[in-house]
Amino acid sequence: MTSKEYKNLSISEFTKAAEVYETDHAGVYNMCKKDYPDVLEELEKEPFTDLLDCGCGTAPMLTLLHEKYPDKHYTGIDLTPKMIEVAKAKKMQGVELFVGDCENLPFAENSFDAVICCQSFHHYPNVQDFFNSVYRVLRPGGRLILRDMTAKYQPVRWFMNHVELPVVNLFGKGDVRVYGKEDVRKLCENAGLHMESFEKRDFFRLHCVARKPAEIKKSVNLELGDVQETALIPLAIKANESKRPNHRIYDGKAVEIISSLGIDTEQYDKFLSHEGVVARTILFDNEIRKALKQYPDAVVVNIGCGFDDRFSRVDNGTVLWYNVDLPDSVAVRRKCFAEREREFLIEGDLFSDTWTETIPDDRVAIIIAEGLLMYFTEEQVENLLHHIRDYFGKGYLLAELMHPMAADNGKYHDTVKNTNAQFHWGIADGRDLEFLCSGYKMLREISFFEEMKKYSAAGKIGNLFFRKFNDRLAVYRFRKD
Repeated sequence: MTSKEYKNLSISEFTKAAEVYETDHAGVYNMCKKDYPDVLEELEKEPFTDLLDCGCGTAPMLTLLHEKYPDKHYTGIDLTPKMIEVAKAKKMQGVELFVGDCENLPFAENSFDAVICCQSFHHYPNVQDFFNSVYRVLRPGGRLILRDMTAKYQPVRWFMNHVELPVVNLFGKGDVRVYGKEDVRKLCENAGLHMESFEKRDFFRLHCVARKPAEIKKSVNLELGDVQETALIPLAIKANESKRPNHRIYDGKAVEIISSLGIDTEQYDKFLSHEGVVARTILFDNEIRKALKQYPDAVVVNIGCGFDDRFSRVDNGTVLWYNVDLPDSVAVRRKCFAEREREFLIEGDLFSDTWTETIPDDRVAIIIAEGLLMYFTEEQVENLLHHIRDYFGKGYLLAELMHPMAADNGKYHDTVKNTNAQFHWGIADGRDLEFLCSGYKMLREISFFEEMKKYSAAGKIGNLFFRKFNDRLAVYRFRKD
């Protein structure tokens, strides 16, 4: 059967199905509803602004997404005109719908943060063209989320492809082929996409996430001497975690930078530090997302930012984001990060009163101090707290705190001991910070073990016996008296 014949069969099949596709009389298409919760869950893991649904049908997924995230922009494309006609009748604001071929997506390069494709690409006769087209329209760092039919064992897939599908096509279907893990991996690799995960789930489903690599500035030419050793620790850990098949966090920029340095990351990535950095990244991300839901127009100030790329993960489309670090660190960061709308980079000495001069003080401020304060003296921390309170007037501080016992024994730290850095400050109780500067009120304090216990026996044991000695995230509200 030719490509055109497969596509004509699909158009015929779904023209008949369009009117009942989302009703209780949809027959076999009712099974598609089982894909929706998993796709929604996947999309919740990272922020997005522009989403494309390939093979959108009558737009059931876009309807759910529009209800859940009404401020986003959605695009749907389907080969069957009747499907798009029914979808357009919903008149959803912010949703554009097109009749078109997913093997040749009619959109500009770098148009979407996310592309979803549910129970559609087994209808594509030239499926590599689809993956190539997805790569083109995805923005750097963007994701493709696939849901489709599969079978765990190759002989079963052979039967489906060589017996079952040809038979159903005799009855007017347009199915071409079902795919296994290695098939999809090769399709992704050929297109330039990185397949991050592939799972065989219930009801003969595959669930796959692939990503277009984040953009590397051509001017990047880093040497090890450019990067402070303490910055290499979280950078190496985030890069290595991102390359795991079932990563808990993803930082494409960290992968790029570590790759450009070409270093052995072993001394910077030990088990406890790895789990701690992953845990704190998740905890900080979650707290910032909560804050931005309450204050979507806030100004976020990430002090001692290093190579952190949190903006990519939590951006809500309205926040103003300021990354602040010392001039030498900023100079290196500029080699790696392209300028982005609403994200700014400031050279500043945190021990002076001038680093805040260009940051707006008329919005609620959310200050991030991750992996930073333990390297300062108590006097330096106190002065910094006073300046933040006096300049911004009101806001929230999200600070990583270290126990004094850990600060005093930095020479035993599994990764920091391999650098020239030294810890200087720690407090046993987050409420003690309130005594350093009036106007600060601790809202909550979360041990990193609270997250670490989810993933390992060491995390569970640590949470039971050593949680008060581990680093933690403390959230404070501050207001100028």
